[in-house]
Formats: sequence, C-alpha cells, structure tokens
Amino acid sequence: MIRKFLCHSISVLVFFAFGVQAGQLYRYPDENGVLTLSRSLPPEAAQKGYDIIDDKTMRLIERVSPAPTEDEIEALKAEQAREAERQRQQALEARQDEEARQKQYQYDRTLLLTYSTEADLIAARDRDIGYRQEQIDLLSAKLPKLQQRLETVQKEAAERELSGGKITTNMQKRLDAAQEEIRVRKQAMEKYQAEIEKLRVQYQQDLERFRRLRGIESPQD
Repeated sequence: MIRKFLCHSISVLVFFAFGVQAGQLYRYPDENGVLTLSRSLPPEAAQKGYDIIDDKTMRLIERVSPAPTEDEIEALKAEQAREAERQRQQALEARQDEEARQKQYQYDRTLLLTYSTEADLIAARDRDIGYRQEQIDLLSAKLPKLQQRLETVQKEAAERELSGGKITTNMQKRLDAAQEEIRVRKQAMEKYQAEIEKLRVQYQQDLERFRRLRGIESPQD
C-alpha cells in the first residue's frame, strides 16, 4: 500500500512537472463529490484518487487509488511488523529443527560406532548398573555395624547424663563421627541408586533407537 502511495505521489509530481500527456483526461470527484473530467489534476484531487481516461475512446487507462490515511499507514506498518515477527519465528523454528536433526544424527552415529550388536549394548548396560549396585551393597553392608556403634555411644552418653555427669568431648566426637559416617554412606547409596535409575532409562532409549536403526524388531514382553 505504501509502495502504491509512493508511485502515486511520483505520478503527481511528474504530472505537474511536464503537464498532461496529449490524449488523456483525468476523472475525479470535485469538492462536492461530483465526477469531473479535466486535462489538469488538482493536488487535492490527486490525494483522493482519480482515473486516467483516453480522451478519444473514453476508455479507462489507469485507476489510481487514494493516498493512504495516517491510520491506514499505521495499520500497514503494524501488519508489516507482525509479518516480520512471523518470519523471524519461522526462521527460528527452522534453525531449531535443523539443530535437532544434527543432534540426532550425531547421537545415532555415536550409537552405531559404540555398539556393534544389541548384545554389546546390553552388556555395557549391565556393567554400568552392576558396578553401582555393587557399591550400594558394600555401603549397605557396613551400615548395621555403624548403627550399632552409634547406639552404643548414645547409650553411654545417656547413662552418663542419668548419673548426673556430662558428655565428654571425646564422647561427643564419637557420636558426631558415627552419625556423619552413617549420613555419608546413605547419601552415597542414594546417589548410586539415582544413577542406576537414570542409566536404566538412558540405556532403554539407546536400545530402542539401536534396534530402529538396525531394523531389529523389539522382542515381545
């Protein structure tokens, strides 16, 4: 619309610079809205739109639309801004899709280079999970003794307080050390367990993708 307005303005300037071409008439509504034919085009009529007529055949040569109003120009600018934003979003989505495709390609390539067969992948899964389960078992095996040691120190401290004495610095250190070791071991067990759960999910995804890439049908559960 702005382009048409510019073309319209240029045509008006050309007209006033060189005059009307021979054989042409201008048809436009006057100040009362009455259509008028003339070989000259007033500036106010040019802004409101006009027709160019062949003076011999009275055939319409060109219809020039009215110049856009300020509101129309603002509306067009808003529409252009929305279109620019839409194109920006499309470009962003296209870039994100391409990045996702590249990421998937690298993932698939690494998967196929790492494992020659489905059995290799399953063996790697079992090793990773098995190692962490072994660590959990080792940490868990020592917990009963640690708990017993803590209870023994707690009992000693309770008996000392009942007899009117105070817990010694050494006894407090033993209490703190036993509690801290139990806490650290439980925390490590929780960490290994969380890793196991994460590995189960990841290896299952890898296994399903590997089967898809190799064209292997998944076994029925």
